[in-house]
Amino acid sequence: MSTNTLGPLVRLWGLHTAQLPAATASADELAPLLMAILQEAVPFIDSAAPKASPNGAADPTLWKHKGSHSHADSASKVDVLERVVPAAELEKVASRSGGREGKDGKEEKVRAETWCCRRSVHEDKPEKGTASWDEFVRCFREEHAESEKAFTPACLDAHQALKWDCAGVEAEEGGVTWAPFKLLVEEMRHRIGKPVLKDRTFPVLQMTASATGADEFIVVSIPVPDFGTSDKSKLASEKGAQVAYYVSVERIRKLDGSGSDGSDGKIEWLMATASDAAGALPAWVQNLAAPGVIWKDVPLFLRWIARERRKRGKAAQTVTNGGGKKEEVKGEGEGEDEAVPQTSTGVEVSNVPTVSDGTNHPEAIASGNPQVSTGVEVSQTAKVSESG
Repeated sequence: MSTNTLGPLVRLWGLHTAQLPAATASADELAPLLMAILQEAVPFIDSAAPKASPNGAADPTLWKHKGSHSHADSASKVDVLERVVPAAELEKVASRSGGREGKDGKEEKVRAETWCCRRSVHEDKPEKGTASWDEFVRCFREEHAESEKAFTPACLDAHQALKWDCAGVEAEEGGVTWAPFKLLVEEMRHRIGKPVLKDRTFPVLQMTASATGADEFIVVSIPVPDFGTSDKSKLASEKGAQVAYYVSVERIRKLDGSGSDGSDGKIEWLMATASDAAGALPAWVQNLAAPGVIWKDVPLFLRWIARERRKRGKAAQTVTNGGGKKEEVKGEGEGEDEAVPQTSTGVEVSNVPTVSDGTNHPEAIASGNPQVSTGVEVSQTAKVSESG
């Protein structure tokens, strides 16, 4: 992917609230923004796992392989990649789009972005260690924020602040026709390491687009750092709220079996993100820790969805029994350790093994709970204090 495919929208610097569409914007008025986001996001995420590649191998000139991980809650391994977008490239992007204006009206310094990406391929089955296509669609296309809050115990609150009507918008990108679209602003608050670090609030503009005639969709989240100034804000506008940033592109699709790896009909789950927890935590600490954290979203989700199946199975069995005396129904994986996974977004201070510990073998961590973050985890290797 060449430099000129990078754009100003899918960036960690985000958008100002004033740049968001009017609440009453029509589908025709929204279409240029949706198309622009799509044109940046689709080629960017494809560079991490190109559809044209026989085995989905990333472009090695852009992405570096940072390891593979396994966990007892996932039947599939998770590959982790990293890409650094140099400040020099982003300065060109900023220059083409008119520069970066900070809060004080002065030009804002452009910094490099460190992106981490995870890729996993799953059987299309509603079974332990994997999930069905319908479950992926429901949890990540239809109910993204609700699902994230449900399977991430460190997610303290979620608020949908704005939603636009995108009905009728259709766009072409990457050889695919995309429709329908969803566009909204979500605020999420995560516990990241009290009492050392404050909770973080993440306001994002989130676009979801589905491929027509194919089992594929994409979810793009762009930070809106000053959304606390909006009268639609609930979380970022709270007194003392510490706003943090993340930008992400997530692609979930059914593989067509064009490769030679026997992946026909399996589900590829691909997600790339760059983040800044803000506050006093140095960026180098965040970037060092991120590859050892991002992969843990996968076993966390699969553990949660397995529990949801058991709950639904029990409910269905109760109805079948005529609504009388409830009978205990052993579901898939029943009787296993049900400890709640400890999770966070942004920064985590714990003694959880990181990627360099050599303890990511499933036998070494099967009894533990995945620690998850979209950005940063700080283990015993770093001592961090923050006053604000």
